[in-house]
Amino acid sequence: MKQTLVAVSWISSCVLAASGQPTADAPEFEVASVKPAATPAGPIQDMLPLSVAEQMGFRGGPGSNNPGRIDYSGVSLKMLLARAYKLRPDQISGPGWLDTERYEIVAKVPPGTDAERLRLMLQKLLTERFQIRLHRETKALPVYRLTVARNGPKLKPAEALPDYKDDAERIALKKARASAALAPMMRSGEFGPRRSFHLPSATPAKFAETLSSRLDGPVKDMTQLEGLYAFTLNWVPDNAQPMGSTGGAGRPDDTPSGPSLFTAVEEQLGLKLESGKEQIELLVIDNALKLPTNN
Repeated sequence: MKQTLVAVSWISSCVLAASGQPTADAPEFEVASVKPAATPAGPIQDMLPLSVAEQMGFRGGPGSNNPGRIDYSGVSLKMLLARAYKLRPDQISGPGWLDTERYEIVAKVPPGTDAERLRLMLQKLLTERFQIRLHRETKALPVYRLTVARNGPKLKPAEALPDYKDDAERIALKKARASAALAPMMRSGEFGPRRSFHLPSATPAKFAETLSSRLDGPVKDMTQLEGLYAFTLNWVPDNAQPMGSTGGAGRPDDTPSGPSLFTAVEEQLGLKLESGKEQIELLVIDNALKLPTNN
């Protein structure tokens, strides 16, 4: 059965052949193993937003304490495609198993490989092992433009990042923080009545990428601000349930109060979100195997 997967990318500079496939001479891993995961993802990873959960399954590679090896465990094909093509998770759609089926990838990375080259290598590996066929299209889609508000930015200087002993310590602390963040969400319903996130040291472009996972369309950084900043944002979703509600009406005075995401961005950070439409390049995958080919 033909299965279609659409991925929306801001970046059209990937090394792709005219058909959209990675070229035959694209860089590749020295040795790679791709197989279904031995055990499914845990309940915490399943309940967390995909943009957070995916970070718990990826270890190693450029910029880590183990640049010569990647070890991806319990990740879905959607997570892998998002990483390979530098997409937001909700920019990828397709059959349900893209989210539910989990895989393990262990590969040896050639010396001197940078993040962009690693993505090209991952594109080629996924194409070969999952027999992915794709082509490119362009379509006008809703976007959000992040600009500086009229009264100017209210951004704080970047914070010093913690010095992790190794990748294992970094992942362990990420899991601990994720579990702590999940606890109030579970007490107040599927999603908490209030939302927040904190980026201790990030560019406006990275902040826009993080905002994208909270909205129904991609966010494009048009602030023209350079450098690193600390971003803290607190807001209440438009569909927030009354506090303590289990789906019922609740008491009117229990309804959480606070700014919307759009208002919070302007009041707390001095930035502004404006909606619009732009021509976006689509990568349309026409075929993909559920079970990867043999290593």
